[in-house]
Amino acid sequence: MSSKNFNYCKILFYLIRTLKSKKNYYLLSYIYLHYVKIKLQRLKKMKVQIEAINDSNFKSIVEKYYCENKKYIDYTSCAIGAVNCLKFSETMWINICSKKCDKKYKILVLPLDVKNKLYVSETTLFNIKNVLGENLSPFITPACKSKIEWADEVKVSLLSCQECSDDLVENLLKNYFSTPRYLRTKDIIKINIKEYAKEYFFTLENRQLTDLFFKVNSVKINNKYTNRSCYVSCEKSTLIQETKVRGYLPEFKKLEIIDDSIKDVLEEIEKNSVSNFPLLSYKPFEELKASILPFKMTDNWRGMKPIFLLKGPAGSGKLRLIRALSQQMGFNFLDFNCDETQTLSVSQIETKLRISLTNAQNLVPCILKLSNINVFGRDTEGNIDERVPPNFAEQINDIYNSKMKYPLIIIATSENDDIPSEITRNFIETFSIDYFTQDQRSELIDWFLKSRNIKYDVDLPKIAGMCCNFFMNDLETLILDAATNCYKSLMSNEKSWVIINENDFIEAYDHMQATFSEQIGAPKVPQVYWEDIGGLANLKSEIMKRIEIPLMQDCDIKRSGILFYGPPGTGKTLLAKAVATEYKLNFLSVKGPELLNMYVGQSEKNVREIFELARTASPCIIFFDELDALAPNRGRSGDSGGVMDRVVSQLLAEMDGLGSSADTFIIGATNRPDLIDSALLRPGRFDKLLYVGIYSDSESQFTVLKAITRKFNMANADQNLDKLVKLLPENLTGADLNSLCSNAWLNAVRKVVRNYQKSLDQKQDKKKPEGNVNVALDDFLEAVKSLVPSVSREELMRYEKLHQELGSKICK
Repeated sequence: MSSKNFNYCKILFYLIRTLKSKKNYYLLSYIYLHYVKIKLQRLKKMKVQIEAINDSNFKSIVEKYYCENKKYIDYTSCAIGAVNCLKFSETMWINICSKKCDKKYKILVLPLDVKNKLYVSETTLFNIKNVLGENLSPFITPACKSKIEWADEVKVSLLSCQECSDDLVENLLKNYFSTPRYLRTKDIIKINIKEYAKEYFFTLENRQLTDLFFKVNSVKINNKYTNRSCYVSCEKSTLIQETKVRGYLPEFKKLEIIDDSIKDVLEEIEKNSVSNFPLLSYKPFEELKASILPFKMTDNWRGMKPIFLLKGPAGSGKLRLIRALSQQMGFNFLDFNCDETQTLSVSQIETKLRISLTNAQNLVPCILKLSNINVFGRDTEGNIDERVPPNFAEQINDIYNSKMKYPLIIIATSENDDIPSEITRNFIETFSIDYFTQDQRSELIDWFLKSRNIKYDVDLPKIAGMCCNFFMNDLETLILDAATNCYKSLMSNEKSWVIINENDFIEAYDHMQATFSEQIGAPKVPQVYWEDIGGLANLKSEIMKRIEIPLMQDCDIKRSGILFYGPPGTGKTLLAKAVATEYKLNFLSVKGPELLNMYVGQSEKNVREIFELARTASPCIIFFDELDALAPNRGRSGDSGGVMDRVVSQLLAEMDGLGSSADTFIIGATNRPDLIDSALLRPGRFDKLLYVGIYSDSESQFTVLKAITRKFNMANADQNLDKLVKLLPENLTGADLNSLCSNAWLNAVRKVVRNYQKSLDQKQDKKKPEGNVNVALDDFLEAVKSLVPSVSREELMRYEKLHQELGSKICK
């Protein structure tokens, strides 16, 4: 009974109850309505929740748990579950009804110990909604017992499919209906090619074509057309194939996951509840779906051109997103790669585009993906032919001016904004894929592991925190590499079970990070600690004040940057890395010249991308090395195009855009602070200048040497180093001291090699040297002889003078 009839009965029931006290003949009506009320209350208790499972998984569950003793059950006409009001321990037929529809859908229920819930295949749920309506409010009633009916004649049509041979379709239907199938008029049938026509599957030109869909046009029982459900088989029914029809496909939202190790129905159902797209609440996915939905729900879209642009870097998951969207919305999917047009002539490009649009039109409702639209009409050198973009717009207009009953959705994808304006103006909306947050990366990793049925024992948020600049394909590669490492450990008997642990992920991450290291901006937490840095105690305390307080306390005070300046080789970069390590911050190191590019606007774009990457990798430190090369004084650069001035302006805008962000810090380093644009040194930007000088006193030199040699094998290390510093010149930088230690270690190695060579020359039976090299004071003394300070006294005086000038300016 519909909700409108139910409200009418409530009003009528109230009136009769009021009048029956005056007129006795109203009593019979009152009794009847009271009966109806009890019946409706009982129906309310028979409400049921219907959930869909992937078709292949549902079939596997039915065959695995309910087909004992070769019992035949058609998985397309059954459900798994139970309802509290219907106590049954065996299979039984029920009717699924809806409050919003007077029709009913008959189905066989297989018993399962759940509360008011039915599980069906995704195709079955689509057929139920075709009968009862999209917005289900389902409840169930027992079906009347009746004898099994067989169809005399069934007419079916191939539904919205790409070209396939008649022999394939004929064999597919023949094999599928060789066993009885329970169906009704307007049902959609999904038939797997590999299962029911294996001999054709491996010879198909289109490798993406795995299933064919058919629509039941009519059913004849006892020579009369009917909407009743019945069984159909080749032996008892005449099967007639009619011309192709168009229509929406069943909505597929779940992945196929088969795990033979599971022995429980509920556990297997829960494992098979993985969506075919990991981030259903992901903003681009939601927005794109919301933009397409009106074209599906109404026919008033005619006259509009549903063409969208999806931008995102390579590997960001554009194809996966669009394919999942087409599956979840019941569209066919077609992919046209514009890369294929780069070596073609103009006429060939126009023909190829026309063929793709025509194929998509024949498949409506269809989503056509135009991959890499930014290269459409360009040759291999990147030059665009001016005749191609106008023709693109013309063909798009022609295809949408033709009459189509179902929508054709075109989604173009691009890795950049370099798209001709004649093409861009055709898009009614543009969407962008940005870097994922840590929570999204954690969800993605979990989805990839579940979708591949990989067991793991690892803290996913920790792994997600490491992969701050990873896109969807990068995370997939990380998991596959981690699984490979796990299997290698299993083969080498280091493990006794296939469960990915943290070490597998870290090894895979290190391998990928080494691959990414050549790219600008590969943020990661470095491995440099305070004990690796000798001296600079006053700088350490100042840096800790600037970094630790914002991390520990969430306040809205605008953060300022830190600028290290001083002679080269004094440890400015090492200091910044140590800060990132101590506070477990991602470290994004950028050298000024790396951001500069010969193309107009590319340098500014590189600056924007660095700050965008830092926001997604937060908490993060952006370290600009050689800042004077990136941000010189404006108006004084010699370039004719004003590139450096625009880069400085972009850098200022991005620094101001960070606002009061407490988890993104900026540190710069330079040898020439006097060359940096003054706007960068004002409060709120690089307003804290820290001078990193040389190690002029013996105490600081001793501290640095001790830090560098802490991994050396040295006897009486403190005493030897104390003697050594007394022989060193005053104007030494950290790089000079590091070079001294390296040369001393090499001297020790040469000594070992000479002794071994001498024993071989004397034909003495001496084993090859093993273990670590022992470094002695003599090795250091020999290295001191060739030590030349990298900073002369004149340069040092100039830096000291500059330090005093900048210090006085800051004090003012």
